[in-house]
Amino acid sequence: MNKDTTRQITNILAIVLALAVNVLATTLPLNNQSTAEISDRFLVYFVPAGYVFSIWGIIYLGWIAFAIYQAQPAQKENPRLRNLGYLFALSCLFNAAWLFCWHYNL
Repeated sequence: MNKDTTRQITNILAIVLALAVNVLATTLPLNNQSTAEISDRFLVYFVPAGYVFSIWGIIYLGWIAFAIYQAQPAQKENPRLRNLGYLFALSCLFNAAWLFCWHYNL
C-alpha cells in the first residue's frame, strides 16, 4: 500500500471515528452525561439559541463530502491533497478527543 492510499484510508477511518464518537456522546451519553448537561453546569452570560448549534450538521456534511472526494481514485495523487496530508484526520481525532475530555472532565 502506498502513501496516498494510506492517507485516503486514514482520512476515511478518522471521519468514521469522529462521527461515531459524536453520535455516542449524544445517544449514550458518554460517562452518563449529555453534552448539554455538562454545558449547563457552567455559568455563561451569553448562550446562542439552540438552532445555532445546527451548524455542526453542516460541518459534518462538509467533512463527509471531503472524505468521499479525497478517497476517489482520481484524487489519489492530487498535489493539494498530498500537501494537506493527515491534517484532516488530525482534526477529526481532535474533535473526538475533546468530547471524551468534556464528558470525562479531563
